[in-house]
Amino acid sequence: MQPPKPRPLPVRGTVTDRPPYLCYFIPQAAVAELTGYTGAYRAGDDKRDPQGYSCVISNDEQGIFITSYDVSSPRRIIERFMEFAKNRNPADLPKELGTGLISDFDIRLYPYRTIEAWFRCGSKNALIGITVKRNPARDQDHDLVQLMKIAQRRFAEMFGCDLGEPPPR
Repeated sequence: MQPPKPRPLPVRGTVTDRPPYLCYFIPQAAVAELTGYTGAYRAGDDKRDPQGYSCVISNDEQGIFITSYDVSSPRRIIERFMEFAKNRNPADLPKELGTGLISDFDIRLYPYRTIEAWFRCGSKNALIGITVKRNPARDQDHDLVQLMKIAQRRFAEMFGCDLGEPPPR
């Protein structure tokens, strides 16, 4: 009997950051790159709401990416997420991205990895969430950190604010 073949290590790649962007923050090239999904998909609209909004990139079966933002978010929202995430394979968020976590998340039995960051943009404490379909071939924590950097830059462009220090912890 032969021993089982070891699983390949997840790829730690660079997220392609170029237009067009889907759901505000996701470079279109990143959809297949990060999820491994190359079939047809639909992306929600990019209408910008002055307060907050969410958007889904999905196929006929499930969501592939989910993004959300809140222009002015109270601390209790990120605290609630961090409490929820602490028992779901959490990973720390780099401090320069603000307060938050990366964690596992299941929606209707489909596995996802999600990141939420509470950060300063101008005088507001903003919140961005990005959820991606699990792909064991990728280092998704690394991917999500890169996507959050892209999302925060795009958020600042969308709302004409300067990224600043993270909100108070």
